[in-house]
Formats: sequence, structure tokens, C-alpha cells
Amino acid sequence: MPSKSIIYNRSLLLFFYIFLQIPLCFGQKKISKKDLIKDLNFTQRSLEKYHLGMYYYESKSDFESRLEGIIKSLDDSLTLQDSYYATSKLVSGLKDLHTGVYFPKNYQKTLKKSLPFVLRKYNDKFYIHYNLSSDSTIQRTAEILSIEDKPVSVLYEKFKDYYGTDNGNFQSKKYYAERAFPRYLNYYLGKKDSVKICLRVKGDSVVQTKNIPFETSKTTNKTLKIRYKNATRGNFNFKILDTTSHTATLDIISFIHKNGKLDIFQRRFKKDLKAKIKIAQKAGVENLIIDLRANGGGLIANVKRLTRQFAKEPFYMTDSVIVKRAMFNKIFPCYSPSRLIARLYFKPFGPDKLLKVKKEKNLIQPAKKYHFDGKLYVLMDGGSYSATTFTIGLWKDMQMATFVGTRPGGANWGSFAGQWKVVKLPNTGIRLRIPAYKIVHAQAHKTNTSFFVEPDYYVEQNFEDFKIRKDTQMDFVLDLIKNK
Repeated sequence: MPSKSIIYNRSLLLFFYIFLQIPLCFGQKKISKKDLIKDLNFTQRSLEKYHLGMYYYESKSDFESRLEGIIKSLDDSLTLQDSYYATSKLVSGLKDLHTGVYFPKNYQKTLKKSLPFVLRKYNDKFYIHYNLSSDSTIQRTAEILSIEDKPVSVLYEKFKDYYGTDNGNFQSKKYYAERAFPRYLNYYLGKKDSVKICLRVKGDSVVQTKNIPFETSKTTNKTLKIRYKNATRGNFNFKILDTTSHTATLDIISFIHKNGKLDIFQRRFKKDLKAKIKIAQKAGVENLIIDLRANGGGLIANVKRLTRQFAKEPFYMTDSVIVKRAMFNKIFPCYSPSRLIARLYFKPFGPDKLLKVKKEKNLIQPAKKYHFDGKLYVLMDGGSYSATTFTIGLWKDMQMATFVGTRPGGANWGSFAGQWKVVKLPNTGIRLRIPAYKIVHAQAHKTNTSFFVEPDYYVEQNFEDFKIRKDTQMDFVLDLIKNK
């Protein structure tokens, strides 16, 4: 008969074995076609109930036709990854980047590691921009041909189904499929410790096959700083570029900028912005380049704070804000004191909506202190989204700056944003993020009549500039200033 200590040790080993298998089992859990169809129908009902963007960019008949096609393509038994892909493909058709699909929380936590490469696409080929893997022999600009025997070009196109972009913005589609490639690879493959890749060094006909371990973001961020100096940008980084032309650059990489958890109103944004403008004024800066590339947005109040320091005339932020009653009741339940305040701003608008419109008292005045009066140049790209598109559209309307780069991610008219409700699908546990408001931007001059805010100068980096890490867009602006 085994001793008590042996029985205890066996029980302990069994416990840890079961515990360690929980995330794996979650990922391997099979979902029936019938259950997923119920979840897809539940997704449609939830979007119709809460989302003001439902059938805004896509008709109901087109949505239901796509839903029918997705259902027909389903196998009888599916993995969580298959179910996630089908749900994402359905939701991405709304063509709204603020509307998102997420794995169940427990499973999402297991995806801590990812492919340690930053990729760039030129023509139909994919190259390593930064190698953040433990294998330091892999050269920057090496061409990646396949991952787990699947061509990278095929994966790239498939990953575009994981997310929608505002009205199908192709520039934004390209941007996220490239920049977020490691994340979508995780969604496609599931939890992995490593992958097999095939690559080719430029000018070499020999194809190399390597096994690349996945890494945590903590590890890759550390490697990036060591291996590629000056590769990262920080919020409110300020630099004098040319003393002759009195030119400087200011990085705004996020409209989220606060001093700890207690700074709920993000007053640090205003404080740091004024501090940088004060430095610019003392240095006699006449040309300021605001770099909004890869800025995914943040707090709308910070758009106002930024604009006030540069605007030459009073301005409004929004024409209107609309919310569905069902969403309003979720955000401001009957027992919440904030509901009474919210009802002072939002008035009935049809049978199922509430509306908040601009008023004369909402007119915002330019800042008097630390106001920058020189010339502004704005850098933007497909990753300039949400509050950043808001800023770009507002500044374009007031003709505040010269815009260089590529089309930003959001629509010029406004967006579905502000706050979000997360809905959990009953069978798969997959989560659906639904934006609460329809925010219509105020643009008094109607300067820009196109659907998207197009740059004054369309400038993209070419492959030759990529190889030498030349900032094509920044150099273009410097040449503009020099030759003005």
C-alpha cells in the first residue's frame, strides 16, 4: 500500500498537470457549428441594438448575405481560433475600426508571446524591419518567405479579415495588416512557443530555414532599445532639427497622457504640451513639425488642449453626439447619479436615440499663454486614427497646417466612438466591443470635402529609403521648409 506522502505527491503532481492544461484545453475546445451560428446571430442582434454604425457603411442585405456565406463555409466542428476568425470576419464587414472582437479573457491571457519581428511590405514582398529575436544573426531587410510553410503574402491577406477600417479605408487596412502582423499571427496559430520561418538575405538565392522562439513584449522592447538605437518615439519628444531654419519636431504618439492613475482628467497632457511650446518659443522656433504618425487616438479632451495652443480662431469640437437609448441606459443606469447630469445634455431624438448638439457656449477660444504662432507641418499615416483623425480634420478645416504623409485611418465626418460596451457571446465566450456614440466633427469652413482627410503632399517611404532607415516623410518636410 502506498504511503501517505506518495499519495500526496501524486495528487499534487496531478493537480499541477491539470492546472497547466487548462489554457491548452481552452484553445483546443471544440465548438459545434450550431453553437457558433447562434453566437453569430447573437452578434447581429447586439450590434443592431447598441451600434449606431450598424448598416451605416454596409447595407443590411449585404451584411446578411455575408453572414449566410460565412455560415456555409463553417465546418461541423470548430476550434476557438476558427470561431474567432468567423466572428471577426463578420464584424469587420461593418467597416469600423472602433468595433472589435476579442478572445475570451482566460484565453487572451495565454497569448503573452509573439513573433519577435517587425515587418514591412514593399510591392508583394515582406522584409524584416527590426529583428527582435534571440537570433541576432538574422539581418535587417532579410526577406521572409513563409511561416509554418504558409506564404507570408497569404497570411497578410487573411489577417485583413480580422478587423474593419472606417468605410474600408485601404491605407489603414495595409497599415494594420503589416504593423500588427505578429498579433494576428497569434490569433491565427493560437498559443505557440516558436514557429518555422523561411527567409532569404537580399541578393542571396539560398533560402534559410530557422526555428524562431516567440518572445514577450517586455523582452522585445528591451532588445529594440539595445539593438536599434533611436528606433522608438516617446510622447512629447521635442527636438530642434535645424537652427538655421528655426525648425523643430514634436512627437504626439498618443492622446492618452497622464501622471498616474489619479490623473483621471489627464492634466499632464496640457502641462507637458505647454512646457514644450515654452521651450520652442525660447529657442525661436518658427517651423514646428507635429508628428502624429502611428497615433491611434485617446482622450478627445486632449484634442481640444492641443488645438487651443495653435489655433488662430475660435472653434467648435463637435456638431453633434448621438447615442441609442439602449446604450444610454447601459452607460447611465437608473441608479447612477451621472444619469441626471447626462440627461441635461442629451435630448430625445426619434424613437430610440438621444442627441447632444453644439451650443454657443461650447465655442473654444485659442490659448493666450504659450500659444505657438509659427508655421505648422503635420506628419500622418494609416495609423493616425480616432482622436488623431479628429485633430487632423479639424486643423485641415481651419487651414492651420501643411499635411504630409498618407491618408489617416478615420473618416473626416466623425466616428463611432467615445465609450464602449463589451458583449460576451454565450457559447464561445468571444467578446464583442461596441462603440457607444456617433460623434460628428464640427468643421465650420467645410474646407475638406472628401470623405477622408487627404494629405497636401502624399509621401510614402520607398524600399531604398527603408534599407537605410531614412525617414522619407520627415526629410520631405525639411526640404519644403528649406525651399519655401
